Amino acid sequence: CFLIVSACDKRTAYRVRDYDCSFFFGLVFAVPSMMDASAATLDRATELIKCCKVPRLVDTSIEEGPLERATFEYFLHVLDGTLPLVFDLLAEHGTLLTGYDAYNEDDNVEFKAGLALVIAEQYSTEEQTPGEGGCLGEEYRTGKASLRKRIAQFYQGHELEHLLTDKGSDRVWRHLYKHYRRVLSPDEWKYHPADVTGFVQLIELLYGPYPLSAVSPPELDDDAAAYILSVGITLVEFFEPAYQLMGVRLFCVLLGPRHRPVMRRTNIHHVVYSNAKKLTNKCNQELFLEALWRCIYLYVELEEADRKDFTQWNTVDDIMEILLNGLTFQTKLNLSSIYLLYLVKLLALDRPNYIIDGLDEIQSIDRKCHLYEPVCEQLRQDCHDGFHNRRYYRWLHQIIQLLPHEALKCQGTLRDHGRYCHGVNLLFILVTFPVEPEALRPTHLGLQTNLVEFINVFKQYEQQQSSLASKRSSATSDFVYNTKALVSVSKTMLVFLTTRAPHYFPEHPAMATLGQKLADDYADCDSIMYNCMQSLIETLR
Repeated sequence: CFLIVSACDKRTAYRVRDYDCSFFFGLVFAVPSMMDASAATLDRATELIKCCKVPRLVDTSIEEGPLERATFEYFLHVLDGTLPLVFDLLAEHGTLLTGYDAYNEDDNVEFKAGLALVIAEQYSTEEQTPGEGGCLGEEYRTGKASLRKRIAQFYQGHELEHLLTDKGSDRVWRHLYKHYRRVLSPDEWKYHPADVTGFVQLIELLYGPYPLSAVSPPELDDDAAAYILSVGITLVEFFEPAYQLMGVRLFCVLLGPRHRPVMRRTNIHHVVYSNAKKLTNKCNQELFLEALWRCIYLYVELEEADRKDFTQWNTVDDIMEILLNGLTFQTKLNLSSIYLLYLVKLLALDRPNYIIDGLDEIQSIDRKCHLYEPVCEQLRQDCHDGFHNRRYYRWLHQIIQLLPHEALKCQGTLRDHGRYCHGVNLLFILVTFPVEPEALRPTHLGLQTNLVEFINVFKQYEQQQSSLASKRSSATSDFVYNTKALVSVSKTMLVFLTTRAPHYFPEHPAMATLGQKLADDYADCDSIMYNCMQSLIETLR
C-alpha cells in the first residue's frame, strides 16, 4: 500500500489517506492467497499426471514374452479414475497448466512434460493392424471410449503440438530428453515399453513428414539426430518385429526431406542405410515391409538422386538386386505390391516431375495433373521423346524377364488386382520406353521372347474378361476399375508396338506394321476392346 501511495502525487496521496485503505490491504493479502491457490492447483495437477504414467515393469520385461493386459490391471484402474480429473483441471486452468509465464518459466514444465508423456503413451491410430505391431501398447491403454476420444483430440487437434513447439517448449523438451535418456538406456528400455512407443510417436509428430501448424517447425539438431539414431538402432536389433518396425519408423523420420542438411553434415544417413539393409530378409509383414522400403527409398533420394555416372556399380544397383529378388519370389499380392511400387519409384527417380505415391496414384507436377491415364500418356510421350534411363540399363533384361509373371499376378476380380495392373503398366512404360536403340544391339532372343509372352498373357486375360463381361447383367465398381486398368495397359502396348517395337524387333518389321494397323483401326484408344489384339497374338505365336 505504501508503494502504491508513494507513486502518486501529493494531492492523490492525501485523498487516499482520507479514504478507507482497507482495499489496498485486502489486495496485498489477496495476492499471496491467489498465488497459493495457483501453486496448489499446479501441484495437484502434476501429482495427478504422474499417476497416469505407465510404470516400469517389475517382474518381467518385453524380452520374456508378449505383454498382457492383466499385468496393468491396477494401473488401468488408477488411469481411468485420474486422467478425467487432469482433463477437468485443463479445462478450468488451461493457461496456468500449459501456458508460458516469463517470470516463472519452470513452474509448469514438469506438468507439461508429464502430460506429453501420457498422451504419447495412450494415443493410438485407427489404422493400426493387429498382428503386425500396430496394436502394440493396447495392454496399458485405457479402454474407456470417452477418454480415448479426448486423448485423440489432444494429439490430433494441435494441443500436444503447441505444448511441444510454443514458447517455453525448449524447457519441456530438455525435461523429456532427460527422462528418455534414463528409461531408454540399453539396460533399461526393455522394462519401459510404453516409453518406447511414446518416444516414437513424439518424434514422428515433431519431426515427421507432415507439416505442423506452428509458424516455425522445430529444427532437428545434431545431438537430437544422434540420439534418435541410437534408439532406432537399439529397436531394429531387437528380435520382435513390432519393435523393429518402430526403429524403422525413427529411421524414416531422420531421412525425411526436412532433415537432409543434418544428415549430410553428420553422415547419419549412411548409418541408417547400413542398418536398414540388414533387415531386408528378416520380416515379411506388410506394415514392416512398407516402412522398410520407404526408408531405403528416402536414402536413395538423399544420396543417389544427383548421380550422373552410371558406369560403376553403386548403391542403387545393390538395392535393385534386393528388390528384384523380393519381387520374383513373393507370391502374396499385398507384399508383392510393395516391391512393385518401390521398383517403379526407383525407375522414375530421374523423372522429378512425376510423383508416384501408389501403384494407381501418379501425379504430374509440371502440368498439374493427377488423373492416372492422362499422366501415363504424358509419361509415355516423355520417355519416347528423349529421356534415356541409363541408370538401369544393366537391369533391363532381368526386369523384362519378370513382366510375364507380373502380368499373371494382377489377374483377378478384386480391386487390388486392378491396382496391381496399373503398377505393371507403369513398370512396362518405365522399363521398355526410355531405352536407346543402341542399347538393344545386338538383339537378345530371350528379351524378345519375354516381351512377346508378356503381351500374349495380357491379351488372353483381356479375352477372358471380355467373355465374362458379355455374360454380366451388371458391373461392380471393382470390375469397372479392373477394366480401366486393362484398357490403360492396352493403350501402352499399342504405343509400344507403334513406336518402340522396331527397336526391340529389328529383324521383324511386321511388328511395327501390325502396330500401325491397329492404331489406324482404333484411332480412339479408349474404345479398344479386349479382342482387338487377337491377330497380334496369333502373329507373335
